[in-house]
Amino acid sequence: MQAHPDNDSSTTPSPDPGIFSGTPTADEGTARASADAHAEGADREEAGSTRRRGILWLTGAAALGAVGTAASALNGGIGGGARGSAGAPGPSASAAGIASGPGALSSPASAQQVVSSQAPSPRVVGTSEGDTGAMAPDPSADGINVAERTGGFADGTDGTGSSSGDSQGDAAAATPAPPEVYSHAPQQASLTATTDLAPGVTLRTSPAWHLARRASDAATAEIAADIESMGVEAWLDAQLAPESIDDSRAEDIVSTYFPWSQMTTPELVGPTNGAVYKASPSVTNAILARLRFSNRVLAESIVEMLADHVYVPLRGKGESFITGFDIALRKHALGRYADFLHAALTDVALLEELDNVESTRDSPNENLGRELLELYTVGRDTYSEDDVKGSTRLLTGHGKDWETLSYVYRSEQHATGPVDVLDFHDENDDAARGPDLLKRYVEYLCAHPATAQRLATRIARRYIEDEPSQAVVDHIAQAYLDNDTRIAPAVRAALTHSDFQASVGRKWRRPIELVMTVARAAHPQSLTPRGRDDGDEPYNTGVYGWLVKDAGQDPRMYATVDGYPDTAEYWMSTSRMMNLWNATQNAVIGDEKESGRTDWVTVLDVEAGANAVETAARISWHLTGYAWPDSHLEAVASVLAGAPSSGSAEEWTVAGDGIDNDVMEAVRLCFASPYGFLR
Repeated sequence: MQAHPDNDSSTTPSPDPGIFSGTPTADEGTARASADAHAEGADREEAGSTRRRGILWLTGAAALGAVGTAASALNGGIGGGARGSAGAPGPSASAAGIASGPGALSSPASAQQVVSSQAPSPRVVGTSEGDTGAMAPDPSADGINVAERTGGFADGTDGTGSSSGDSQGDAAAATPAPPEVYSHAPQQASLTATTDLAPGVTLRTSPAWHLARRASDAATAEIAADIESMGVEAWLDAQLAPESIDDSRAEDIVSTYFPWSQMTTPELVGPTNGAVYKASPSVTNAILARLRFSNRVLAESIVEMLADHVYVPLRGKGESFITGFDIALRKHALGRYADFLHAALTDVALLEELDNVESTRDSPNENLGRELLELYTVGRDTYSEDDVKGSTRLLTGHGKDWETLSYVYRSEQHATGPVDVLDFHDENDDAARGPDLLKRYVEYLCAHPATAQRLATRIARRYIEDEPSQAVVDHIAQAYLDNDTRIAPAVRAALTHSDFQASVGRKWRRPIELVMTVARAAHPQSLTPRGRDDGDEPYNTGVYGWLVKDAGQDPRMYATVDGYPDTAEYWMSTSRMMNLWNATQNAVIGDEKESGRTDWVTVLDVEAGANAVETAARISWHLTGYAWPDSHLEAVASVLAGAPSSGSAEEWTVAGDGIDNDVMEAVRLCFASPYGFLR
């Protein structure tokens, strides 16, 4: 059960084929079929004209930059085949008149020439131009009208527009007003930076957007607007006291569709007819729902960070008890780390996953004792093998009760005798005091300076950069120790440090962050999940969930015990980049059966006849939070204008014919660029 030290991404584990890429299980078959049917929208008719497909590749190469151009060429352009299948090779950058690295089209005329003579007509995955019949979600279930349940959008608009009547479960019937913030002109970009993650691209953003991208796993313009309105300090204070934030939208969705995720294993016996393991996909769906709809965005980010730190897979040996672990994680995530770790060590899911339920005085099992030191607290190179033995003996007797399906301590299975772990010593001469001994041991480990350094490194890596400075790690560690091992002050210390402000462009989005950013920006007006607890497709996580999984980040299902890596190096390999592009392709359409095809024209308030460059500047800012240079905006404007063959960019206007699909392709270009991938 050895793990990679400190989530080191230099050694890539081989993922379990049954988790990531192999033949789906019977329970997952429906989910894959749903996502495949979604992608087959490209086959319902020729996916746009050769002109549009070619210009999408061309503008993609122009705007993606050095990293994007290389991967785009490998994949036959932005519109390469779904789920990693390679398309035909695209035209070379030189043939297209594009300088090496990020640049602009040499001229609209040359673009048209390349499209007509060289473009291989790669199919844009999931596109269904002109197909309006697929826009309505499944009306068979009583769906939640999201705007109605929440009283509107985060920016204060009512979210209902001029539509009347009940639009529950029928997104096609709704005519909602877009969130007001998307109609606003871009804010001033006062932060400028360059990054090795996107060579040649100069990044310009605002402090509010920089904080939104880091503090939220799915940043949107509304979150940035809230920060701008409240101010950084007030916004952080509110987010780090999440109980003060109204989160009825997300909690209504979780309570309505995924209530099993909020029940302990004993409570699940009745609802699941004894098959308590069936609740694990409910946790997956609840995670995705909260990332997509919760207003407590920083709390959700911290929850997922700690879930990687004290890692228990959702579908592992502790699967039948995983809901209780998630409840404990959410309860303690912003509080004392010592309280959370003690709760985890007395939770059956972790005890089962690391075999402590079988660890007795006569047959001790070192898995949990070792990982407690190596992963959860002081880290490798701090402890000895004798420390592992002492840690293991301390944990004997802590297990599960099959009758009550809960944690139990059995004193008769506890190994007594003196224990020494690092500088912690106890005579351990009374087995009945085993629970108290564990509590004191956890308090000692969590207050250890080495533990503070490890947690501070993880927090800095999550919120600042992949290789944080020792100065910022020390600063965060001190905040952790000064506040009795509390996580919230440590996170606040990271997000208010000068290194944070200087870290623009130094983090890369993982698949779940990219896909859920697209999903959150889509602003569906209704929701009818297919993986609801009371349905017959519990493992169906919808299109977004399947895309996240297929891109390599099935929520809390990493192949080893140290949780998903959080470094760009791990996620920027060629195959993972291809998966991310394909995930972006399909995510932009939306989950048609769940909530209808995303109406980006309405969401982004795009009007036919509007200046194409100004519209490109506005939507690229509100989707990515970066102010794009004119050369890159021209690429987006060309798509919005229907790839005009004449006239200057300043003269282009948003085309009325095919506006739905032109805007969709422009959105894809925004999210599939370095601006969309950089967190």
